[in-house]
Amino acid sequence: MEKRQVILASHGEFSKGLKDSLRMILGELAEGVRSYSLYPGENANDFKEELEKEIQADSDTEFVILTDVFGGSVCNALTMLTVYENVRLFAGMNFNMAVEALTESVPLDEESIKGILEAAKEGAIQVTLNKEEEEEDF
Repeated sequence: MEKRQVILASHGEFSKGLKDSLRMILGELAEGVRSYSLYPGENANDFKEELEKEIQADSDTEFVILTDVFGGSVCNALTMLTVYENVRLFAGMNFNMAVEALTESVPLDEESIKGILEAAKEGAIQVTLNKEEEEEDF
């Protein structure tokens, strides 16, 4: 595979917001990112079928799909695409995961996949203000 297409897929506007954040912070690196939003009354299988045609027609592209919720309708529908060798699917997307998916070498190998998952975990932390540092700053 020669190139990568990163697709953010979610319920509602989450994928669009994440795409905007990536473009704001990463600039041109995030230009090719696509987003898909599922709204009430829609069926994620419709997007799956549309994307499947692209995947079948472009075997030189690695499709890295990030979804919001494991076990949710978006993830479940797109899981069917993992039968293709050029598709990688991840659930529980966050900013760190998306950055790693954009910057890892093409195609993803087992070490790169571990890196994406580790980055996602590192992005989830509790943040507190150290009161001693706050007092020193003023």
